[in-house]
Amino acid sequence: MLTIHDRRIERAVIVDDEEGARDAFEYVIEDMALQPRQVTGPLDDMSKFVSSIESDEVVLCDYHLKKHSYAKWDGDRLMARCFEEGVPGVLCTAIAEAPIRRDFLRYIPGLLRTPIPEPTELRQAWERCVRELDGQFESTRRPWRTLVRVVDVDPDHGCFYAAVPAWDAHRRIRIDNDNLPPEIRELVEPDRRFHAIVNTGAASHLDLFFDEWEPQ
Repeated sequence: MLTIHDRRIERAVIVDDEEGARDAFEYVIEDMALQPRQVTGPLDDMSKFVSSIESDEVVLCDYHLKKHSYAKWDGDRLMARCFEEGVPGVLCTAIAEAPIRRDFLRYIPGLLRTPIPEPTELRQAWERCVRELDGQFESTRRPWRTLVRVVDVDPDHGCFYAAVPAWDAHRRIRIDNDNLPPEIRELVEPDRRFHAIVNTGAASHLDLFFDEWEPQ
């Protein structure tokens, strides 16, 4: 059992499309004196799955879930939904630049870019998630309304590149078109300016989230 900011945690729900990976996660969970609960799938109804998570459970989820018909969505969408429903979760990925949607990233404070986390970093990620659920943000995760300028558009790859002057005026940040609301997507063109909610304290471009877009 763990206590995280007055939350009593008894079990960890393991979500991964590969049985071997679920087993590896299970060893880590047991080392933390928690009960593992593997989800064998398939996962079809996200709402039903999230509502099945008990108040004394947390989630440990892999990024890739669509393989082998395990789920209809990847882990970034699931973890964002869990956060919105008040469920602490950690998203793990071994892919250095996994295409995590930047609008979902705002709701994934427990992101670990590692295939199998150590118990210490896993607990810290859950703690970070619980703190944000309670409205407490680390400086690298605090959301700010800020200016975003479109630098270049790449229609062949369904993305564009933007600059965030409050973070780094010279660094180009790739944003996929499907990360945007449809009404904003239609306005994207070189030198177009928007306002968005961005964590301008992020240490890496990989950790920048963009949400609540507004035309300037």
